[in-house]
Amino acid sequence: MSSVHNRVLSPTELDAFGNELDAVRARQLATLGAADARYIRRVVAGVRWTGVAGRALLFLGAFVHSVLIPAWIAGVVLLALSKILENMELAHNVIHGQYDWMGDPQLQGSTYEWDIVGTADNWRKTHNFRHHTYTNVRGLDDDIGYGLLRIFPEQRWRPFYLTQPVVAVVFALLFEWGIAIQDLRLGRWFAGKITFRQLLA
Repeated sequence: MSSVHNRVLSPTELDAFGNELDAVRARQLATLGAADARYIRRVVAGVRWTGVAGRALLFLGAFVHSVLIPAWIAGVVLLALSKILENMELAHNVIHGQYDWMGDPQLQGSTYEWDIVGTADNWRKTHNFRHHTYTNVRGLDDDIGYGLLRIFPEQRWRPFYLTQPVVAVVFALLFEWGIAIQDLRLGRWFAGKITFRQLLA
């Protein structure tokens, strides 16, 4: 098993790193403009129209039996595409505040609500704050295996991890609900890191 060797940066190194990040941010902000606004508005339209078309095809298939199977397959594919675009390309980026500069109330990161089981407020806490503050820091970033998967060799091995291939598939299929309950920290309870009483608190 490999061991991780981290070193503490000096105050001078930290300042230099911070200045580099500030420069990257300033350069990126300077490039924002009409093309970015046009892009996100096209994504919004894509989400809406794939959703409408998918529902229309499902409706068509229910009443025109000769096209039932192809209409339902196409309808399901379009609805899935709409959901994926809404959650991963639109909402994920908007909730991050990526389009706040536009001043569009429908694209404000602090008020946007998405079409998913978990609330946007919960996502802001677990993803925007916890994950992006402690990215890949074991014990602090719950996005690392969500407490259910062994990702690092430094994680203590437990027999439960033998089920990891199955757990990973189930987790992928139920990802939306995993996001919804992420803040409950069930993985910590399953791992014995917190008591049931602490879980309920």
